[in-house]
Amino acid sequence: MKKPEKPKKRPKTWAVLSGIGAQMGVSLYLASRLGKYLDASWETGRTFTLIILMLVLFANMYWLIKYLERFNS
Repeated sequence: MKKPEKPKKRPKTWAVLSGIGAQMGVSLYLASRLGKYLDASWETGRTFTLIILMLVLFANMYWLIKYLERFNS
């Protein structure tokens, strides 16, 4: 006789969202460091910093939307 399957436990919402926030913060920090390094190397003012930060921000938002769609279903 088979035992009934237990439903999978989902992680707590606050734990998931705090992890996402930490990931976004770290990725934006690393993007700003990279941008500052490139700006200092090529003497371009803040051009690379702004471009890289915007790209990382858009990528994070896209990933967040896709993740939350999967998380809520």
